[in-house]
Amino acid sequence: MTFKVKVHEVKKATNAEAKAFRAAARQVEIELNSDEFWYDVAMVYNTWENKKLGDQNFKEFKEMVLGGSTVFDHHEDKILDVLVEFYYSWRSVVGYTTPSTWYTWINRNVFKGFDLGDIGGNIAHEGLHNQGLGHPKANRDSVTYKFGYMVRDRIKKRLGLESTINFKYKRSLWTRVKRFFGRIL
Repeated sequence: MTFKVKVHEVKKATNAEAKAFRAAARQVEIELNSDEFWYDVAMVYNTWENKKLGDQNFKEFKEMVLGGSTVFDHHEDKILDVLVEFYYSWRSVVGYTTPSTWYTWINRNVFKGFDLGDIGGNIAHEGLHNQGLGHPKANRDSVTYKFGYMVRDRIKKRLGLESTINFKYKRSLWTRVKRFFGRIL
């Protein structure tokens, strides 16, 4: 199976932002067509299967690994179409998309600190949203986040970029305290 990532439009971006975004899209395409990446996907699937997770994330991941997925298969051309528009916000939200459009909005305030791996991970994450996969608010264990992290980490490894800490270890102290007490109460 051959995947393509096609950047149709990059709006309101500087030349440097557009160039970096297109370069990252090429890196995502390389990863989506590598055996190593799909091996990583299979390993995550096995980890989730061993935990006996019965939620929607597990079902979506199972479809991706075993085939029959609606994630890529409902587009016969196997092309991840990307349309992006840059905006500025002081918030730490990287980007967002809405169900009514194929566009993805990218916060240039966050984007400016990204390397090709980070940008590629975001393209993969938002691309899955555009294919119909969602996630509960800030659920770092969802398929869309894990898929984006795997793309990001593979690109960074291949290009020799500094690896980042997985977001699940960057949770705030308050979040960790709430989760701890939620488990024992």
